[in-house]
Amino acid sequence: MVSTARNYIPFILASAAALACVSPRSGRGLRLPEGDVTRGKAAFMDMKCNACHEVAGAALPRPHADPPVPVVLGGPVPYLRTDGELITAITNPSHSLARGYPAEAVRSGRGSRMGDFGNAMQVRQLVDIVAFLQSTYVLQTAEIPGQ
Repeated sequence: MVSTARNYIPFILASAAALACVSPRSGRGLRLPEGDVTRGKAAFMDMKCNACHEVAGAALPRPHADPPVPVVLGGPVPYLRTDGELITAITNPSHSLARGYPAEAVRSGRGSRMGDFGNAMQVRQLVDIVAFLQSTYVLQTAEIPGQ
C-alpha cells in the first residue's frame, strides 16, 4: 500500500503546481492577450462608461447618469474578478445584475440599464478596458483575529 501511495506523489505534486499557476484573471478556457491599462482607461471614457460608473482610485470625471448608477467598479474586493466575468459584465450586462443595489438603480425593464456595446466596441478596446479595470481592483484579505 505504501508503494502505491508513493506512485501518486508525483501526480499530486504536478496537480498542485498546475493549480498554483492558474491565473485568477483567467476564465476557464479564456486567455486574453495582454491589455494596455492606459488605452483601457481611454477606451472606458470613449465608450462613455464613466457617465454611469465610478472607478475607485481612477482619476475620471464624475458619473452623471440620472438616476445615478451606484455600482462602483474597482477598489477593495473579497475576491478578484476573472477576465471572463468582466467580459460577460461588459458584453452581456443582463446576464447577472449587480446584487445589493435597488432594482431601479441597475434595471431597465427586465434587464440591465447598461447598453449593448456589441456593435460599438472593438475587441482591442474590450481587452484594454478589462486590463484597466483589473488594475483598479485590490484583493481584500480577511484578517485573522489575534495575528
